[in-house]
Amino acid sequence: MKKTEIDFHFANVPVQIRPYLKNANIYDSSCSENAKTLFVVGDVKAYLKISKRGSLEREYEMTRFLNRYHAVAPQVIAYESDADHDFLFTEALAGEDGTAEEHIENPRKLAGVFGKSLRMLHSLPTEGCPYPHRTTEMLDELNDKDTSHLQIIHQVKNSAIDNVMIHGDYCLPNIIMDNFAFKGFIDLGYGGVGDRHYDLYWGLWTLNYNLKTDQYKDIFLDAYGREHVDEDRLNLFTSWMELAD
Repeated sequence: MKKTEIDFHFANVPVQIRPYLKNANIYDSSCSENAKTLFVVGDVKAYLKISKRGSLEREYEMTRFLNRYHAVAPQVIAYESDADHDFLFTEALAGEDGTAEEHIENPRKLAGVFGKSLRMLHSLPTEGCPYPHRTTEMLDELNDKDTSHLQIIHQVKNSAIDNVMIHGDYCLPNIIMDNFAFKGFIDLGYGGVGDRHYDLYWGLWTLNYNLKTDQYKDIFLDAYGREHVDEDRLNLFTSWMELAD
């Protein structure tokens, strides 16, 4: 992920976070128009994400929840809000994301690790998850935006099984590895308990998008475990996502 050193004046940052920023080198690592992400190198190495008030609460809750299990998510150092913004401050995991050159240049190994890591996530306990009905929530959001897709929404609702811990945005930029050794997941704001085929769709999508080919699909699915994949449901979720675009 890109990092550009900047001068950052943190007078508007909540007082609980300011001590970490004092005398630190700060880099802009933003990759979304909806949030500013800063890489902080000081007494700790961490990321500070700043977005509109209320928009980072889900990411905070899911990151904190998943950090309980084998450290598959970074530790939350602080989560604060002011009148206009949320501030989420999390530890920086060692390594680089799945789009780093060192990973992209070995696509077969990348697809395998990517599949195994998703299977591990989907094997985690779901008890106590703050968002236990993610598929239904996402379908309702689509229903609110566009009533022309009611048939596909109805089909997905009738077939979806919300029984695994999903990432909700399972793309290569959101997995951190150190020389292909898994270190954790990031950007977990769309996660919760949902249907595994939602993540499987996005895993296949990102491999095709970032590797410019779909030839690594089978490696990904084999590494995940074909016995856990329902081809009909995967096709249905693919139809849903294509309509949602």
